[in-house]
Amino acid sequence: MTRWRGMQSARVAVARMRDAYAAGDIVGLVRAYQQAPRESRLLRVALPLLGSFYPVAAFLELAEQLDGNIAEDGLHEGCRRFLRDLAIGWECDLPERHRAIAETQPVIFYGNHPSLLTPFLVAAGVERHDLRFFSSSYACHLIRSLSDVSYPMEVPLTRSWTEWRRGGWKRVLAYRLLSLLHDVPDAETTKAINRRSLELGSSHVRRGGSAMICPGGGGKRDRYWYPGIGSLVKRLQESPGDREVYLLPIREENCTNKRVYAQLMEGPVARLKRSTFHRGPVRILFADPIPLRDIGSTSSSVEQIVEILRTHYESLFAEPAIAMR
Repeated sequence: MTRWRGMQSARVAVARMRDAYAAGDIVGLVRAYQQAPRESRLLRVALPLLGSFYPVAAFLELAEQLDGNIAEDGLHEGCRRFLRDLAIGWECDLPERHRAIAETQPVIFYGNHPSLLTPFLVAAGVERHDLRFFSSSYACHLIRSLSDVSYPMEVPLTRSWTEWRRGGWKRVLAYRLLSLLHDVPDAETTKAINRRSLELGSSHVRRGGSAMICPGGGGKRDRYWYPGIGSLVKRLQESPGDREVYLLPIREENCTNKRVYAQLMEGPVARLKRSTFHRGPVRILFADPIPLRDIGSTSSSVEQIVEILRTHYESLFAEPAIAMR
């Protein structure tokens, strides 16, 4: 009976977290997580144990902070403030000769996504009010102000082997924890949501805006690129706007989620990692813009467009400017 009551109280606590998450209430989610150990003996033991090797509480508080920063200061200044408060040194390498295109022309930013900082580094480095992200749906729930500048994309959360290859067991754990809060729709609904987001994104760029997409899906190993970027380019080729559209390759270097976790965690191990393994500034690089007209042809398939962009991207960044530490 005691065990049943323990499980029941844990389910109630998780249900409260799910309700806050579904409402996009990051403040309520943080409070529900903090309250959970006081409501459930099981979670009183489990959550501190989890927190000893994965910074769940700090991660949720970080999402709350970022949400507030963007809501108060706007995307560009909010992200700069967020990175400053996080106390991770960062550098932006955007050549002045490309700044006008990056900040005023219709642009698709695309590239790697080794850490959760990637989109916020781009937003902090490029000053424009019309930047939009193709973001995972769960990120839009966790950071409500991010949903206002994003086109949500549904992604699977329980592909353990895929996520292991991308980021190790902590990435697997993170996705499993998210699956407790986020219900991924069925396959047909997922396709419809993602197609709709790609259509909205292409329309935004066609009208002169900018958008960012990470075709590899994120993590340390993202050699396989999903077709979203190819579909985006194809839509713009088939129905161009009045202005030239550019694709602008970006690359984040000297950062992974492991570095972010070490920054968030306390204790001697985290301090050792910060001082020994995670040194030097995080860097966001911008390569030469590519006019949309130079990518394949109107007869190129989505798959061919993806391969053209992937091959070119890998040739651009064959040798990292800053070695991973």
